[in-house]
Amino acid sequence: MIIKCIDNDLCSTLTLNKEYVVIEEAPEYYVIIDDKNDETTCRKSRFEIIEDGGLTKKAKATITELTYQLENDFKDIKQFSIRKNSKGEIKEISVKFKYI
Repeated sequence: MIIKCIDNDLCSTLTLNKEYVVIEEAPEYYVIIDDKNDETTCRKSRFEIIEDGGLTKKAKATITELTYQLENDFKDIKQFSIRKNSKGEIKEISVKFKYI
């Protein structure tokens, strides 16, 4: 999730209107990497959401499913492939599941 600082009162390690990546989220707080590259816990009221965590939730669900498959010898996976660009960066991971 990406958030933007809208209140940096009494916090010298945050910059107003700067975007930060959320490392962890709790009901009332975010854990972010601040301007000094330290993990900082801040109230959610200091920020505005720029990019929703929907992608984060989907990624966590995918990782959970793949962890289950790994622990169970990939019993439900039919095919697995990774597509990379010319720089070697991963662009796409494709997993096909067996359907019964």
